[in-house]
Amino acid sequence: MTMELLGAAGMTNEMKQFYNKKLLSRAEKDIIYMNYGVKRPIPARGGKSVEFRRWEKITITAGSYTLTEGTPPSVTNATVSVVSATISQYGMYSQVTDILNTQGFDPIASEFSDLFGLASAEAVDVVVRNVLSAATTIQYADNAHQVGTSGTGSVGSGNYLDASELMEAKRTLRRNGARAPYTCLIHPDNTKDLMEDPDIRDDFRWVSPENIRSGNIGQWMGISFVETNNLRIRSSYGMSGADVCEVLMFGQEYYGITELSAQTLRMYYQPPGGVTDPLEQYSTLGFKAALAAVILNEDFGVLINCASSRSNAA
Repeated sequence: MTMELLGAAGMTNEMKQFYNKKLLSRAEKDIIYMNYGVKRPIPARGGKSVEFRRWEKITITAGSYTLTEGTPPSVTNATVSVVSATISQYGMYSQVTDILNTQGFDPIASEFSDLFGLASAEAVDVVVRNVLSAATTIQYADNAHQVGTSGTGSVGSGNYLDASELMEAKRTLRRNGARAPYTCLIHPDNTKDLMEDPDIRDDFRWVSPENIRSGNIGQWMGISFVETNNLRIRSSYGMSGADVCEVLMFGQEYYGITELSAQTLRMYYQPPGGVTDPLEQYSTLGFKAALAAVILNEDFGVLINCASSRSNAA
């Protein structure tokens, strides 16, 4: 007697691919930069720009405030500094046909909503990150003094983030009068290099062993570390094509973020129909945001350009 077998001879058409309805997770970026800025929303009917104002400290120099008996001193004038930011709009959308939406195997609308939710959060974070990338208080690891070239003095092999670089950046902030606490945004590549520096590793090992076990970096010398895989890394921007990490350390009120209160980040879904879709053949999903970021005080942050052991050269 001939036995019919699945996938054999005349029954090959019965051999179908099984699709697991639980979709796999996606790689995601850490959303960090939106968390630390001074937030000042613009109300409805309030225009599209905002002013951040600061009364500058009165400078004290030796002898400038010594009084002569019976003689009034010179008048001291105060100074007000203004930093302005003008918002821009950002957004993306996709069109989904009626056939795909009704006949597709996966929940199309739901998946697109999740995709744009992640994309929108990453998009606004990158807007803020790229503004901070233009900082003018810059520190180059070790004896390097430039990036963007492979010439002598460029950041490159061995110019990693370590205890010495962190202390130099903290010294700059303290000398400039930046207020603690100090936050340092670093990439996982930088974390590896830091944990291989005995000046830092041994402190964590003996003082905060729980951080070593849990994987949390924690604090060191008054610096709070925040790891993000969304840190800006300039590809082949250093010596011999080394990638350059833009590690950022800052104090309070270093940068500001403004959004339109009437147009905060949100998702949009347009059902089929309308003047451009008379036969209801597609729907649209996407996001829109209106925001701006600005550095409020260059003295309150330090951009550390360094290489990492992962990419000394391209």
